Amino acid sequence: MTRRGWVVVLVLYAAAGLVDGAARVTAEQRATGAPLGLATIAVGFSAGLFWPIDLVARLLLAPR
Repeated sequence: MTRRGWVVVLVLYAAAGLVDGAARVTAEQRATGAPLGLATIAVGFSAGLFWPIDLVARLLLAPR
């Protein structure tokens, strides 16, 4: 794969991670109604960083 291809892949990965992290933070805020705390932002960042692992885990742990 060329350098340009890797840049495109990394940008798409970062965009998907940003969307996933933001979705988790807003879901947590809607569920609790509490203002954003450092722990919520840290969890959202971690979820955004490791979203592919989360998708695989959901598929493996889903009830059959």
